[in-house]
Amino acid sequence: MKFFIYATLFLSGLFLISCQSTKDIYIVRHAEKSTEPANDPHLTAEGKLRAETLKDILKDKKIKAIFSTEKKRTVETATPLSKLMNIPIQYYGNDTLQNFLQMVTGLKKNALIIGHSNTCITMMSTLNLPYTITFIPDNGYENIFIIKIKKRKPVKIIETYYNSLSPKN
Repeated sequence: MKFFIYATLFLSGLFLISCQSTKDIYIVRHAEKSTEPANDPHLTAEGKLRAETLKDILKDKKIKAIFSTEKKRTVETATPLSKLMNIPIQYYGNDTLQNFLQMVTGLKKNALIIGHSNTCITMMSTLNLPYTITFIPDNGYENIFIIKIKKRKPVKIIETYYNSLSPKN
């Protein structure tokens, strides 16, 4: 009888450890941007609504790190979740995407990365995992890429969408 109890406890512990070792990285493009100022535009009213929707979708996903480029539109997309979760936004550069993504996949926590249409796709290609979305059009703001990490290695990409008018996941 004791063997059965110890075996059950051991297997339960292994199950808990394996569950905890899987982490998620959420990658999204910034929300809808205006045209002003031309070199670094802010979000539009719809973009601000989408950023709020993103916050509502991710607030229960145990995000512990938020990354953004220093562009106003990416920072403004990250800000609602950052404020709600009291997590500072950390900045990354587009010129070091491969090293940056390698660092993020090595974290032991769930993370959000806000990028741009081209950099989101570049990050997907860096992972050497299958994915189907290879282009995000100028008016495409609804993609969420979820990178499943197990034992600090990317194992799967889930491609999904969210709508700023419907914050249901």
